[in-house]
Amino acid sequence: MLELNDITLSYGRTPILKGVSLSVKRGDVVSIIGPSGTGKTTLLRCINYLAKPSSGTIGFDRIHMDYQAPDKEAIQAIRLRTAMVFQQFNVFKNMTVIENVMDPLVVVQRKSKEEARAIALHELERVGLTAKQDHYPSQLSGGQLQRTGIARALAVRPDVILFDEPTSSLDPELVGEVLKVIRDVTSSGITSLLVTHEMQFARSVSNRIVFMDQGVVAAEGRPDEIFDRPVLPRLAQFLNAERAI
Repeated sequence: MLELNDITLSYGRTPILKGVSLSVKRGDVVSIIGPSGTGKTTLLRCINYLAKPSSGTIGFDRIHMDYQAPDKEAIQAIRLRTAMVFQQFNVFKNMTVIENVMDPLVVVQRKSKEEARAIALHELERVGLTAKQDHYPSQLSGGQLQRTGIARALAVRPDVILFDEPTSSLDPELVGEVLKVIRDVTSSGITSLLVTHEMQFARSVSNRIVFMDQGVVAAEGRPDEIFDRPVLPRLAQFLNAERAI
């Protein structure tokens, strides 16, 4: 379904991605783990061209693009089939919860406000925020803000949903409510890529784990292979450090 081949990207003279390839099948739940600064978020953002690779190719079903010759129509087509849940929520402060969820449906998908509202209400119920639909972001907790972001992502009916460290900005007591929603989303069958430092959660929801280190995919496999039988010394070192936290 999704193929990334030999992706490279640098910021100035600093290489971030050094020839990364990743294959994702329909229905996969892939968690990307690894130390901070190794390119996990950047790789995720390359999929919908929020980050612009220097080279490499992407295939998304019948959509194919060479990043050295980016095609606007291909970029738009990929963006219409993906949705991203950001670390920092990225909600509009001047809109209510339901208006935030409706916005991409009306602005991007050109749905009527009536249809957009019906879809938004359904997704807000799914993430447990029906009672907060008329609240503004300033009236919400961090967990509620992130659940708003998840509802907005789900509302556009994406083929692939991208979670970029969705709990990293939350107080510890709010992490659980967001992970519960993500677990419900991933168990529904939607293809998902998740960048996370929540190791136990990644293990429980994923059918594949990708370990990135120093800008490359250093190891990948089933959760039991990665967490129980790490053959790569660097992976074992990373997991031991995570367990010690």
